[in-house]
Amino acid sequence: MAIDVKEKNNLITIQLNGSFDVSQYEKFKSICEGYKSPEYKFEIDFKNTVYMDSSALGMLLLLREQTKGDKEKVQLINVSGTVLRILEMAHFNQLFNVETVD
Repeated sequence: MAIDVKEKNNLITIQLNGSFDVSQYEKFKSICEGYKSPEYKFEIDFKNTVYMDSSALGMLLLLREQTKGDKEKVQLINVSGTVLRILEMAHFNQLFNVETVD
């Protein structure tokens, strides 16, 4: 799986492609560590993500911790299918703003 990153006006968009799982841990962590300043906001784009595992949930929690739990700092966008069900089962829709795809 590839992770693509775009930065525009302190908004960091991280696009996940394929499966978001333990094999992306190091790359995802290093991306997040590169944007530790409080002015950064994150969009995690799940448009091309078909699956995520429990380690992916942990990665999202690490990003949430980095942003001090501010729901306005981390948006999960283009969420659908299996990924949406996993996030809902883990109650991540209460921890993050989740934008679904119709």
